[in-house]
Amino acid sequence: MDSSPYFKLVGPNGVCHQIPPGSFCTINILFTPEGSKLLFLQDHFHQLVCSSEREKVSVPIQAIGARPVLDFPDQLDFSSCPVNHSTQKTLLVHNTGNLEACYSLSTESPFTVSPATGTLDVGEAKQVTVEYHPLQTGHHSTSLAVHCDRGEDTHTRLLGKAKDFNIGLDKYSLELVKPQNHPQHCEAFATEAEEYPQKIRLCHNLSRPPQEIAKALVMKRYEELDLYDRELEKETAKIEADSMLFSDDVFTIEPLEGEVGPHCSAEIKVFFKPREAQVYRKVAYCSISGRETRLPLRLTREGLEPCLQLSSEELDMGKVLVGEAYSYETMVFQCHLLLPAHGAFLSVW
Repeated sequence: MDSSPYFKLVGPNGVCHQIPPGSFCTINILFTPEGSKLLFLQDHFHQLVCSSEREKVSVPIQAIGARPVLDFPDQLDFSSCPVNHSTQKTLLVHNTGNLEACYSLSTESPFTVSPATGTLDVGEAKQVTVEYHPLQTGHHSTSLAVHCDRGEDTHTRLLGKAKDFNIGLDKYSLELVKPQNHPQHCEAFATEAEEYPQKIRLCHNLSRPPQEIAKALVMKRYEELDLYDRELEKETAKIEADSMLFSDDVFTIEPLEGEVGPHCSAEIKVFFKPREAQVYRKVAYCSISGRETRLPLRLTREGLEPCLQLSSEELDMGKVLVGEAYSYETMVFQCHLLLPAHGAFLSVW
């Protein structure tokens, strides 16, 4: 065996042994990870050569250094889950290796993992939550990558199937709405794709002045520009966090958000407050977890003008004297009932 600072053949090197047929000979090799702890963390390789009259055999020698080992499963299957709904699974991860593990986790949409980074001592365990939030129906598959700073990267396969549950509106009108379960919202747009350009447009309206003007402001009014930037960030964050719920001057829906359990019901009120005598039409979109698309709710109502009528068509004052003041009374009737704000009811289940 060649000379090595870590491996040593116990006994004289190059010694000859006679081995009878069917027997064996034991050869001892000593491994000494000398020096700093870093050497013990490394893998070391060497070889032992055994020669005979007819052949030469090389025996590889390998000493594996200390390393962390995280026991993530090979596969995590979420099975069938409702679309547009969050489903979570929690893993208890152990460090079964012989070295502290500093790790990071990463995956792709519609899966997320938290916490994404952490440290596990030898024998220690920690909970890791994997979330599946599909926005489209169908099968989804991706990988959960586990990276350790002193070990090998591993991958866990993530699987999920998003289904469109049998949830819908009982009537696409003002009167009744019946989503079956899970959280629901009344949105102002039919899809998230329609919401995004609106948010971009609102953010663009908050854009800073042209570069030349900004440079002049930086030189002259740095504090004002810094304050402007902070306000801009706040307004931009507010727009990005806006859920774009239904809003209208004539129709009002209360509540706009809520949660309904399975086989339960909830009451939603729609108020109508017309500003002019005309027919009003509006569409609200109901976003329900368990449904891929938002359900349209069409609101239609007519605003009427006041219809007044006197109690009599003719008022006879008789003979009156010149210069005298007289007082007469008549009744004014409304032909039909008008309410300033009319409420209709919707049932959600």
